[in-house]
Amino acid sequence: MSTTFSRAIRTLFVSLTYVALYIFMQNAVAFVFGLAGMYRSVTVPTGYDPIWSFDDAISTNLYLCTIIAMFAAFVLYLMLGRLRDRPLCGELRFRRAGESVIIPAVLLALGCRLAVGVYTILSQNVRALNESLENAPDYSGSMMTPTGLVLSLVSTVIFAPIFEEILFRGFVQTELMRAFPPSAAIFVGALIFGAAHGLLFQSVFAFFVGLVLGWCYYVTDNLLTGMITHMVFNATSLRTLATVPGTPAFLTAAGVLAAALIISGGAWLYVGRVRRVN
Repeated sequence: MSTTFSRAIRTLFVSLTYVALYIFMQNAVAFVFGLAGMYRSVTVPTGYDPIWSFDDAISTNLYLCTIIAMFAAFVLYLMLGRLRDRPLCGELRFRRAGESVIIPAVLLALGCRLAVGVYTILSQNVRALNESLENAPDYSGSMMTPTGLVLSLVSTVIFAPIFEEILFRGFVQTELMRAFPPSAAIFVGALIFGAAHGLLFQSVFAFFVGLVLGWCYYVTDNLLTGMITHMVFNATSLRTLATVPGTPAFLTAAGVLAAALIISGGAWLYVGRVRRVN
Protein backbone atom coordinates (compact mmCIF):
# COMPACT_ATOMS: atom_id res chain seq x y z
CA MET A 1 0.00 0.00 0.00
CA SER A 2 2.80 2.42 0.94
CA THR A 3 4.58 1.75 -2.36
CA THR A 4 1.40 2.46 -4.34
CA PHE A 5 0.77 5.65 -2.35
CA SER A 6 4.36 6.82 -2.82
CA ARG A 7 4.13 6.19 -6.54
CA ALA A 8 0.88 8.16 -6.77
CA ILE A 9 2.40 11.10 -4.89
CA ARG A 10 5.49 11.00 -7.11
CA THR A 11 3.48 11.02 -10.32
CA LEU A 12 1.32 13.88 -9.02
CA PHE A 13 4.44 15.85 -8.16
CA VAL A 14 5.98 15.28 -11.59
CA SER A 15 2.70 16.18 -13.32
CA LEU A 16 2.33 19.40 -11.35
CA THR A 17 5.98 20.22 -12.03
CA TYR A 18 5.32 20.17 -15.77
CA VAL A 19 2.49 22.67 -15.35
CA ALA A 20 4.39 24.80 -12.83
CA LEU A 21 7.31 25.15 -15.26
CA TYR A 22 4.96 26.46 -17.95
CA ILE A 23 3.28 28.92 -15.55
CA PHE A 24 6.71 30.07 -14.37
CA MET A 25 7.84 30.60 -17.95
CA GLN A 26 4.67 32.57 -18.75
CA ASN A 27 5.33 34.90 -15.84
CA ALA A 28 9.05 35.17 -16.59
CA VAL A 29 8.45 36.16 -20.22
CA ALA A 30 5.70 38.61 -19.20
CA PHE A 31 8.04 40.13 -16.62
CA VAL A 32 10.70 40.70 -19.26
CA PHE A 33 8.17 42.40 -21.55
CA GLY A 34 6.99 44.51 -18.61
CA LEU A 35 10.52 45.62 -17.77
CA ALA A 36 11.04 46.53 -21.43
CA GLY A 37 7.90 48.66 -21.27
CA MET A 38 9.13 50.43 -18.13
CA TYR A 39 12.53 51.04 -19.69
CA ARG A 40 10.94 52.55 -22.78
CA SER A 41 8.72 54.84 -20.69
CA VAL A 42 11.81 56.14 -18.86
CA THR A 43 14.16 56.52 -21.84
CA VAL A 44 11.57 57.72 -24.37
CA PRO A 45 9.32 60.56 -23.20
CA THR A 46 5.81 59.13 -23.58
CA GLY A 47 4.02 60.78 -20.69
CA TYR A 48 3.08 57.36 -19.28
CA ASP A 49 3.76 56.24 -15.73
CA PRO A 50 6.42 53.47 -15.59
CA ILE A 51 4.14 51.18 -13.57
CA TRP A 52 1.32 51.65 -16.06
CA SER A 53 3.79 51.02 -18.88
CA PHE A 54 4.78 47.73 -17.21
CA ASP A 55 1.20 46.42 -17.28
CA ASP A 56 0.48 47.88 -20.70
CA ALA A 57 3.54 46.23 -22.25
CA ILE A 58 2.29 42.85 -21.02
CA SER A 59 -1.36 43.31 -22.05
CA THR A 60 -0.50 44.58 -25.53
CA ASN A 61 1.96 41.73 -26.13
CA LEU A 62 0.03 38.98 -24.37
CA TYR A 63 -0.16 36.54 -27.26
CA LEU A 64 3.47 37.04 -28.24
CA CYS A 65 4.42 36.39 -24.61
CA THR A 66 2.32 33.22 -24.66
CA ILE A 67 3.93 31.89 -27.84
CA ILE A 68 7.45 32.57 -26.53
CA ALA A 69 6.59 30.97 -23.17
CA MET A 70 5.30 27.83 -24.93
CA PHE A 71 8.51 27.36 -26.88
CA ALA A 72 10.67 28.11 -23.83
CA ALA A 73 8.68 25.68 -21.67
CA PHE A 74 9.00 22.96 -24.29
CA VAL A 75 12.78 23.40 -24.25
CA LEU A 76 12.69 23.05 -20.46
CA TYR A 77 10.70 19.82 -20.82
CA LEU A 78 13.32 18.42 -23.19
CA MET A 79 16.05 19.32 -20.70
CA LEU A 80 14.05 17.75 -17.86
CA GLY A 81 13.68 14.57 -19.87
CA ARG A 82 17.42 14.39 -20.38
CA LEU A 83 18.06 14.90 -16.67
CA ARG A 84 15.65 12.04 -15.90
CA ASP A 85 17.25 9.97 -18.67
CA ARG A 86 13.80 9.56 -20.22
CA PRO A 87 13.26 11.48 -23.47
CA LEU A 88 9.77 12.95 -23.18
CA CYS A 89 9.20 13.32 -26.91
CA GLY A 90 9.53 9.57 -27.29
CA GLU A 91 6.39 9.17 -25.14
CA LEU A 92 4.18 11.36 -27.34
CA ARG A 93 1.67 9.31 -29.33
CA PHE A 94 0.82 10.43 -32.84
CA ARG A 95 -1.11 8.51 -35.48
CA ARG A 96 -2.50 9.39 -38.87
CA ALA A 97 -5.65 11.50 -38.55
CA GLY A 98 -8.15 10.30 -41.14
CA GLU A 99 -11.86 10.96 -41.35
CA SER A 100 -12.46 8.50 -38.52
CA VAL A 101 -10.61 10.95 -36.26
CA ILE A 102 -11.30 14.35 -37.80
CA ILE A 103 -15.11 14.09 -38.07
CA PRO A 104 -15.78 12.92 -34.48
CA ALA A 105 -13.19 15.42 -33.20
CA VAL A 106 -15.14 18.23 -34.88
CA LEU A 107 -18.42 16.91 -33.47
CA LEU A 108 -16.93 16.81 -29.98
CA ALA A 109 -15.53 20.34 -30.34
CA LEU A 110 -18.85 21.79 -31.51
CA GLY A 111 -20.70 19.95 -28.74
CA CYS A 112 -18.29 21.26 -26.10
CA ARG A 113 -18.49 24.80 -27.47
CA LEU A 114 -22.29 24.73 -27.42
CA ALA A 115 -22.26 23.32 -23.89
CA VAL A 116 -19.91 26.10 -22.79
CA GLY A 117 -22.29 28.62 -24.35
CA VAL A 118 -25.14 27.24 -22.24
CA TYR A 119 -22.87 27.28 -19.20
CA THR A 120 -22.02 30.94 -19.91
CA ILE A 121 -25.71 31.86 -19.82
CA LEU A 122 -26.42 29.86 -16.67
CA SER A 123 -23.32 31.24 -14.91
CA GLN A 124 -24.86 34.70 -14.98
CA ASN A 125 -27.14 33.47 -12.20
CA VAL A 126 -24.25 32.22 -10.07
CA ARG A 127 -22.63 35.11 -8.24
CA ALA A 128 -19.14 33.65 -7.87
CA LEU A 129 -18.93 32.67 -11.54
CA ASN A 130 -20.39 35.96 -12.73
CA GLU A 131 -17.95 37.98 -10.61
CA SER A 132 -15.07 35.86 -11.92
CA LEU A 133 -16.09 36.65 -15.49
CA GLU A 134 -16.56 40.36 -14.79
CA ASN A 135 -13.17 40.63 -13.08
CA ALA A 136 -11.32 38.90 -15.92
CA PRO A 137 -8.39 40.96 -17.28
CA ASP A 138 -9.07 42.81 -20.51
CA TYR A 139 -6.47 41.86 -23.12
CA SER A 140 -8.26 43.41 -26.07
CA GLY A 141 -5.34 45.82 -26.43
CA SER A 142 -3.21 42.94 -27.71
CA MET A 143 -5.51 42.66 -30.75
CA MET A 144 -5.67 46.35 -31.67
CA THR A 145 -3.14 46.02 -34.50
CA PRO A 146 -3.15 43.64 -37.50
CA THR A 147 -0.03 41.96 -36.13
CA GLY A 148 -1.66 41.55 -32.72
CA LEU A 149 -4.79 40.08 -34.29
CA VAL A 150 -2.75 37.57 -36.30
CA LEU A 151 -0.72 36.62 -33.21
CA SER A 152 -3.92 36.13 -31.21
CA LEU A 153 -5.35 33.80 -33.86
CA VAL A 154 -2.09 31.88 -34.28
CA SER A 155 -1.65 31.55 -30.53
CA THR A 156 -5.25 30.63 -29.69
CA VAL A 157 -6.11 28.38 -32.63
CA ILE A 158 -2.76 26.76 -33.46
CA PHE A 159 -0.02 27.00 -30.83
CA ALA A 160 -2.15 26.75 -27.67
CA PRO A 161 -4.03 23.58 -28.73
CA ILE A 162 -0.82 21.88 -29.88
CA PHE A 163 1.21 22.83 -26.82
CA GLU A 164 -1.55 22.23 -24.27
CA GLU A 165 -2.35 18.79 -25.66
CA ILE A 166 1.33 17.86 -25.52
CA LEU A 167 1.57 19.21 -21.96
CA PHE A 168 -1.70 18.11 -20.36
CA ARG A 169 -2.39 14.91 -22.27
CA GLY A 170 1.02 13.90 -23.63
CA PHE A 171 3.00 14.62 -20.46
CA VAL A 172 0.62 15.06 -17.50
CA GLN A 173 -2.02 12.42 -18.30
CA THR A 174 0.61 9.93 -19.45
CA GLU A 175 2.49 10.45 -16.19
CA LEU A 176 -0.68 10.06 -14.12
CA MET A 177 -1.56 6.79 -15.83
CA ARG A 178 1.65 5.30 -14.45
CA ALA A 179 0.05 5.24 -11.00
CA PHE A 180 -3.70 5.74 -11.50
CA PRO A 181 -6.38 3.85 -13.42
CA PRO A 182 -7.31 5.52 -16.75
CA SER A 183 -10.54 7.07 -15.42
CA ALA A 184 -8.78 8.57 -12.40
CA ALA A 185 -5.87 9.80 -14.53
CA ILE A 186 -8.28 11.53 -16.93
CA PHE A 187 -10.20 13.08 -14.03
CA VAL A 188 -7.12 14.35 -12.19
CA GLY A 189 -5.60 15.56 -15.47
CA ALA A 190 -8.79 17.51 -16.20
CA LEU A 191 -8.69 19.05 -12.72
CA ILE A 192 -5.12 20.21 -13.33
CA PHE A 193 -6.08 21.48 -16.79
CA GLY A 194 -8.99 23.44 -15.34
CA ALA A 195 -7.00 24.88 -12.45
CA ALA A 196 -4.25 26.02 -14.83
CA HIS A 197 -6.73 28.38 -16.51
CA GLY A 198 -6.80 30.49 -13.35
CA LEU A 199 -10.19 32.21 -13.34
CA LEU A 200 -13.02 30.28 -11.67
CA PHE A 201 -15.33 30.86 -14.65
CA GLN A 202 -12.77 29.41 -17.07
CA SER A 203 -11.62 26.66 -14.72
CA VAL A 204 -15.10 25.13 -14.50
CA PHE A 205 -15.64 24.72 -18.23
CA ALA A 206 -11.95 23.93 -18.84
CA PHE A 207 -12.35 20.99 -16.45
CA PHE A 208 -15.30 19.71 -18.49
CA VAL A 209 -13.42 20.18 -21.79
CA GLY A 210 -10.37 18.55 -20.19
CA LEU A 211 -12.42 15.44 -19.45
CA VAL A 212 -13.43 15.21 -23.12
CA LEU A 213 -9.88 15.82 -24.38
CA GLY A 214 -8.40 13.35 -21.91
CA TRP A 215 -10.89 10.70 -22.95
CA CYS A 216 -10.11 11.40 -26.62
CA TYR A 217 -6.43 10.76 -26.01
CA TYR A 218 -7.07 7.61 -24.02
CA VAL A 219 -9.50 6.10 -26.53
CA THR A 220 -7.52 6.92 -29.67
CA ASP A 221 -3.97 6.85 -28.27
CA ASN A 222 -3.40 9.79 -30.60
CA LEU A 223 -2.57 13.36 -29.60
CA LEU A 224 -3.84 14.62 -32.96
CA THR A 225 -7.41 13.80 -31.92
CA GLY A 226 -7.28 16.16 -28.97
CA MET A 227 -5.37 18.78 -30.96
CA ILE A 228 -8.04 18.88 -33.67
CA THR A 229 -10.83 19.00 -31.08
CA HIS A 230 -9.01 21.73 -29.17
CA MET A 231 -8.33 23.78 -32.32
CA VAL A 232 -11.94 23.67 -33.48
CA PHE A 233 -13.16 24.47 -29.97
CA ASN A 234 -10.92 27.54 -29.72
CA ALA A 235 -11.69 28.65 -33.27
CA THR A 236 -15.46 28.58 -32.77
CA SER A 237 -16.59 31.24 -30.37
CA LEU A 238 -20.16 31.38 -29.12
CA ARG A 239 -19.80 34.58 -27.11
CA THR A 240 -22.90 35.93 -28.84
CA LEU A 241 -24.89 33.05 -27.35
CA ALA A 242 -24.63 34.81 -23.99
CA THR A 243 -26.70 37.71 -25.38
CA VAL A 244 -29.60 35.42 -26.28
CA PRO A 245 -32.40 35.32 -23.66
CA GLY A 246 -31.78 32.24 -21.56
CA THR A 247 -35.27 30.81 -21.82
CA PRO A 248 -35.75 27.25 -20.54
CA ALA A 249 -36.77 26.06 -24.02
CA PHE A 250 -33.67 27.54 -25.63
CA LEU A 251 -31.31 26.20 -22.97
CA THR A 252 -32.90 22.77 -23.13
CA ALA A 253 -32.63 22.60 -26.92
CA ALA A 254 -29.01 23.82 -26.85
CA GLY A 255 -28.15 21.37 -24.07
CA VAL A 256 -29.72 18.42 -25.90
CA LEU A 257 -27.90 19.33 -29.12
CA ALA A 258 -24.59 19.68 -27.24
CA ALA A 259 -25.10 16.27 -25.59
CA ALA A 260 -26.01 14.70 -28.95
CA LEU A 261 -22.87 16.05 -30.60
CA ILE A 262 -20.61 14.94 -27.76
CA ILE A 263 -22.19 11.48 -27.49
CA SER A 264 -22.10 10.89 -31.25
CA GLY A 265 -18.50 12.05 -31.54
CA GLY A 266 -17.44 10.02 -28.53
CA ALA A 267 -19.26 6.91 -29.75
CA TRP A 268 -17.58 7.25 -33.15
CA LEU A 269 -14.14 7.33 -31.52
CA TYR A 270 -15.00 4.41 -29.21
CA VAL A 271 -16.16 2.25 -32.12
CA GLY A 272 -12.89 3.03 -33.86
CA ARG A 273 -10.99 1.90 -30.77
CA VAL A 274 -12.92 -1.38 -30.61
CA ARG A 275 -12.16 -2.07 -34.27
CA ARG A 276 -8.44 -1.42 -33.73
CA VAL A 277 -8.32 -3.71 -30.71
CA ASN A 278 -10.15 -6.50 -32.51
